[in-house]
Amino acid sequence: MQVTQKQFHDFMKHQKLVAKGEKVLLAVSGGLDSMVMAHLFLKSEISFGIAHCNFGLRGEASDGDERFVQSWAEAHQVPYHGKRVDLKGGSVQLAARDARYEWFNELRQKHPYDKVATAHHLNDSLETFLINLTRGTGIRGLTGIQAVSGHIIRPMLFLTRTEIGSYASEHSLQWREDASNKKLTYDRNLIRHRVIPELERLNPSLLSTFIHTSERLKATDWLLKEKVKEIKNNYLSEESTMKRLNMEWVKGEEDQLLLSELLTDFGFNYVVSKTIFQVRGVPGKKFFSKDWEVSTDRHDLFLKQRVPQPKEEGDTFRIFEKGVLSLEGKEVLVEEVSGERVQFGDPNVAFFDLSRLTFPLEIRKWKEGDRFRPLGMQGTKKVSDFLVDEKVPLALKDQVYVLVSDDRIAWVIGYRTSEDFKLQTGQNERILRVELR
Repeated sequence: MQVTQKQFHDFMKHQKLVAKGEKVLLAVSGGLDSMVMAHLFLKSEISFGIAHCNFGLRGEASDGDERFVQSWAEAHQVPYHGKRVDLKGGSVQLAARDARYEWFNELRQKHPYDKVATAHHLNDSLETFLINLTRGTGIRGLTGIQAVSGHIIRPMLFLTRTEIGSYASEHSLQWREDASNKKLTYDRNLIRHRVIPELERLNPSLLSTFIHTSERLKATDWLLKEKVKEIKNNYLSEESTMKRLNMEWVKGEEDQLLLSELLTDFGFNYVVSKTIFQVRGVPGKKFFSKDWEVSTDRHDLFLKQRVPQPKEEGDTFRIFEKGVLSLEGKEVLVEEVSGERVQFGDPNVAFFDLSRLTFPLEIRKWKEGDRFRPLGMQGTKKVSDFLVDEKVPLALKDQVYVLVSDDRIAWVIGYRTSEDFKLQTGQNERILRVELR
């Protein structure tokens, strides 16, 4: 077996890119890199097909690429899939990438293919590292291109551009040249043709150095993710309609990095995460990502998904009769029960003297100015003051509901019922049970 082919086989096996019997769809542009990849697969025992996307960006040259790839596939009796795409608006490069991968995924599911292979190589990985470094990134962005990303595999990452060229010459391979690869208006081309040659003047072994650095960064990234996973398992919990992150795990300023990595999953970048870390313990601070809201409290962070909640007549839900009401992802069960069913102790269950209630009952979020007579008290109290006394975090206050009968609060749900509607010992002919579940 030729040296490069053996390296290809070993790399595939070591990275576990393709399991026995799996079928691979190759993304082939017709350029040097993808044609070498196609040849390596041709010499392997792996079943594969070819996919080529023609965006028509270079006119006749693009059509020539398409004909070239299709002819190669037919000559070697390899299944061929071709598609022409008209790009509309935005960044041409991003639009082309998105359209290409969307189509690859459609092909993978339709035919079916188990994996999609692209011809990214070691130089591409170094270029990605430098682009991410320039734009700003986390540790993962400095590890270069990954060999596996979901169903996408990159079986050429062990090869340099020079080694790919040598392999093509050795096997007399043909390919198509893309003139746009030399245009310095693209960031990647600028780094490829101007930046990297200068860096190689400083360090002729730049690619080897990058390989070792990338390996260390990948290990660091893995350790960081394991630590974040541990924090999530021990300190992140579900709390009502949100998540509560207890911050007791924070020991020093270096833990800012861990919080940043944790909040990445919720769409917060490093700068915002740094600010959140600095104001931890200060109640009432709020921060927003595209889909999440973080609010701070004394010992916790609360994360609430920013999803429009179903409303009924504003913020009010009416209960016209006994039964089950859907309330923002939860259920409210309303039923009449006998005395034997009365059992106190669950904050999400309340019992009332039905004769004192007036239907329809209402459930709504509490509001400023609301007052009620907490069970066991003689006078009334503002709900806002009651929640402060109960040490309800600011973030959870926004999620507190009240059960209302004839404009009077019968229950601050989950916390305290009202003295005005309590059961009377030995005098309750009818009992209403309300449960939030």
